[in-house]
Amino acid sequence: MELSRFPRVAEASAHGRFQPFHNDHMEYVLAAHSLCDFLWIGITKYDVTAADLNPLGALRERPENNPLTFFERARIIRESLIDAGVPAGSFGFVPFPIETPQRLHSFMATSVPCYTTICEQWNRDKIDVLEAQRYEVRVLWERAAKKISGAAVRNDIIMGGSAWRAMVPAATARAVEELDLRNRLLQLSRLDRTEQTAGETRPSEPGAQ
Repeated sequence: MELSRFPRVAEASAHGRFQPFHNDHMEYVLAAHSLCDFLWIGITKYDVTAADLNPLGALRERPENNPLTFFERARIIRESLIDAGVPAGSFGFVPFPIETPQRLHSFMATSVPCYTTICEQWNRDKIDVLEAQRYEVRVLWERAAKKISGAAVRNDIIMGGSAWRAMVPAATARAVEELDLRNRLLQLSRLDRTEQTAGETRPSEPGAQ
């Protein structure tokens, strides 16, 4: 990972869904932070109750894949960075609606470069969206695959496992316990299955195609 090729800037951004914030997220955010004086951390899918479906990845919209609110995620990330020695005044949080890209300009100026990474097609799709919205995207690194995924962390929590603890910063582990995230995930999973079943059995409205 060679970051010296990037010029240092006054402000920049990193973004993600962070459901929940794990060690790969931490590596990415710390790398982005090292390249600027102030880092905006954009939280995607900031409204976890929104009905808008993400055309880039509808699977990510499911309730059980979005258990933490904007403020819960911001708190976890803030505590994680402070635990790592990052000054509290050198970063901040902003909604980052990549799901509805026309809204991005309401939250972040196009003059703020967006740092990102590539490890799956989803990342390339996001780059296309951001560049179409006139943001400058800088790719920190490209890898063949993720080392850790939010899905793996969530699934292990749901199963009552302990492997997830090695995948996340201490602040995330504290929040999992404090928020009883396992129970929340189980409830959201049941809710999603109920809604899917209702959708499959609901009769079509007159004139529906």
